[in-house]
Amino acid sequence: RRQAIQAEDLCNIMNNCHTIRNFFRCHEGFIHWSRELCSIMLSMLDRSGDGFMQWNEFQELQQCLVQWYQMFKQFDHDGSGYIEANELVNIVRTQFKYNLTPQSIETLLKRYSRVIMWGGQEKCLIAFDDFVSVSVRLRAYTDAFRKRDQLQNGGDSGTCTFAYDDFIRCVMCL
Repeated sequence: RRQAIQAEDLCNIMNNCHTIRNFFRCHEGFIHWSRELCSIMLSMLDRSGDGFMQWNEFQELQQCLVQWYQMFKQFDHDGSGYIEANELVNIVRTQFKYNLTPQSIETLLKRYSRVIMWGGQEKCLIAFDDFVSVSVRLRAYTDAFRKRDQLQNGGDSGTCTFAYDDFIRCVMCL
């Protein structure tokens, strides 16, 4: 038997392991971990680039998920299972320490939020699975940028150059 898992395996584990299902609950019941979300979570930690997640990478993923879940719950003040758009912006800036422009924030909100009628008014809300998606992508894209940062200072204020093929591999894996 192999010692690593693929995205389909991760999806089955996340959706069928009672301990995981019970820990990551939302107001609607259990979170459904889609194959797409499992694929991007695997890609974020697949250091060998072989499409498989090793045990130590799975453990790191679980640590990330627990931290993100606790952070999400901290900002989900009413326990609704959603955070508001301004709370996501606050998390990105204060917790993740990403210095994004208002245009980048707007792009994130368009991609990861849902407009829902809440308390008689429309609100821009983010569910936990979407929060995980944006967290994974921000981390992975920032890591890819920092590896190529021409200033080599590990920050996100420099510049980098991607060959087209390198760029496609970075963005298509997520």
